[in-house]
Amino acid sequence: QLATMMNLFRKKESKKSEFEIEEDDEEKDSEFVKSLQVNLSRLIAYAESADVKLQREVAEKLANEAVKPNRQVQIVEYGGLKLLVPLTKSKDQEVQRLAAHALANLSVNADNQRLMAEEGAIECLIQLLTSSNELIQRQSAKALANLGVNADNKPRIAAAGGIPKLIALASTSLIAVKIEAVAALANLAVNDNNELEIVKHHGLEPIVNGTMVAAEGLEMCDGRSDKEIGLLEELGTQCARALRNLSVNPANKTEITSLGAIRHLLTLVNYPNERIAQQARRALRNLEFHATGK
Repeated sequence: QLATMMNLFRKKESKKSEFEIEEDDEEKDSEFVKSLQVNLSRLIAYAESADVKLQREVAEKLANEAVKPNRQVQIVEYGGLKLLVPLTKSKDQEVQRLAAHALANLSVNADNQRLMAEEGAIECLIQLLTSSNELIQRQSAKALANLGVNADNKPRIAAAGGIPKLIALASTSLIAVKIEAVAALANLAVNDNNELEIVKHHGLEPIVNGTMVAAEGLEMCDGRSDKEIGLLEELGTQCARALRNLSVNPANKTEITSLGAIRHLLTLVNYPNERIAQQARRALRNLEFHATGK
């Protein structure tokens, strides 16, 4: 039985895993579901004390499969959270990263957002925010951003201490990490108490700073790679969205304005990307500043 469990996740010499399922192959899909249902409960008990190599393989395969909407449901239905949540506490950073990655993918599903909170995923992911590993920071913040879409999870994340840790990550110079942290704060801000907590913990400053970094970077994008431009565009979108949500509270409007946000939002509102421009316009509208641009 143990050999069967390990073969489910370990790679063959051909480098093709038995866990991989071809798209639109109903027979193999059925085999996957059956193997998952039969073996996952045993694997949960085994993997907690397993060697790091197996833990990595298991978490990686679940992360890859969890990209698919039907897998997101199946993995959770058959007990995948009882495996992945404990793996976030592994002493191995690669296991932590892969477990956070899997949870980030699973948290796209609305039903999973509730179930993950009940299984303690929020607290474990918040702990990972303080990791020194950039990739772990990104995946854990991304998962919390997804979980923060759920109305009940917004106060849960705040109560577990997530807001100050996300603000700390939003203050980093690492743009990819900053994007995920700001996205999480933007989702959490759709809650009156959280909106005040973010401001109380000085969350406006790194968000406005991110708006400036995006606006100035996109104004001078000559010589930048497509990847760099893409990151700046996403940063601008998420920062403008966060300012839009935070400026719903009248008490925050003056502070956002005093930090110089309007100048940077005006740059973004005229940027030739409708997604960015739309969020910037909405933020300016909340700030009662009517842009004359797009």
